Amino acid sequence: MASDVTNEHPAEPPAGPSPDRRAGASTDPGVPRGVRTAGMWCVWTLAIGAVVYFAVQLAVVLGTVLLTFLVGLLPTALLRPVASWLDRTGLPRLAATWLVMVLFLVLLGGVLYFLQQRVAREWTSLRPTLVTGLDRVRTSLVDTLGLPQQRVDSVIDGLIGQLTGGFGGGAGGPGMVVTGATTAVTVAASLVLALFTAFWLVYDGARIWRLCLRIVPADRRAAADAAGNGAWHTLGGYLRGTTVVALIDAIGIGVALVVIGVPLAFALAVLTFLGAYIPVVGAFVAGLAAVVVAFASGGLTDALLVLGAVVVVQQIEGNLLQPLIMRRTVFLHPLGIVYALTVGGLLWGIGGAVIAVPLTAVVYAIAVALAGRHGDEDPDPRPRGLRLRAGGATRAELSSPDGRPAGGPSRRDGAAETSGGS
Repeated sequence: MASDVTNEHPAEPPAGPSPDRRAGASTDPGVPRGVRTAGMWCVWTLAIGAVVYFAVQLAVVLGTVLLTFLVGLLPTALLRPVASWLDRTGLPRLAATWLVMVLFLVLLGGVLYFLQQRVAREWTSLRPTLVTGLDRVRTSLVDTLGLPQQRVDSVIDGLIGQLTGGFGGGAGGPGMVVTGATTAVTVAASLVLALFTAFWLVYDGARIWRLCLRIVPADRRAAADAAGNGAWHTLGGYLRGTTVVALIDAIGIGVALVVIGVPLAFALAVLTFLGAYIPVVGAFVAGLAAVVVAFASGGLTDALLVLGAVVVVQQIEGNLLQPLIMRRTVFLHPLGIVYALTVGGLLWGIGGAVIAVPLTAVVYAIAVALAGRHGDEDPDPRPRGLRLRAGGATRAELSSPDGRPAGGPSRRDGAAETSGGS
């Protein structure tokens, strides 16, 4: 009878692995799980650091080629929408590409020629005034601020020597001439290669991108395409917005300098326009140059007036133009911008500082796209203490039960979905 009962109720199968084993705990009791996890993090950190190190070394070695390609991307982002619009109106793509490239070169050459003519015309009469202004600066620094006489004299005398003898005056000898010629040839070759890159990207950029996608595995191709589209839209939006802001800043500073009567107003306005492409640093350098020229040519009153104009224009840019024009671009924290400028300047000089911020914005856009966080990203990147309340309720109180804000998808979600299809 007992055997019958035993046969009717067979023994239960052995229990599965313990919860500790299922959780992936170490079988060696001498190695705690936390130490094992920390060791794996250290290994991955060292591996990622090694990849970043070798990438930076490769960028330094191939700095000229990489910088030339990135510089070619900048006019491409500005000119490609114009060429696409001309293509949609019925003009052949090749003709549209040639038209926008020729117009771009004519505009750039015209600005440079006009700048050279204005500076050369005013420089002869302005040189004695600047020398007198530098002597006035010397007196102010020594008598008013109490700076050491010898150090101030060395700096001021060097500047006066450059003004009276001309910049580069040929005192460097044959070695300086050879070095200057080599640098000029390198810069000219880089500019030609950058323009060649921009031409083909404007004309055949879509086909080039499709060829690049062929090397991506099929299961990752859609994600790579979405990341590339997001990066391209980010770069184009950043450059177009920065160009509009830079043009408004240059017009405002130029008009103020003309009204005050500061010489070299057009050159300083062009410097303001170019400085807008280097955030934080460019505006400071351009404003400082305008104040120094105003002080050297017209005294303290003109310098204070120019300083006030620069501050007003910068406040309008930071509080009105940037939020209004650049609100659809990727948000970059000022700390990230400063470090990006530092790294770009250390690697490639002034050219690296120019491309550092748009390159960082593109990398960030790619990372966000690959992480699949379009629906989870915060549409308002300001600190929480600066958030506005909508109708007396916080954003969390307006959220739907699934965690998304009430009222449907945000404008940024719709823009991300639209950019993937374009």
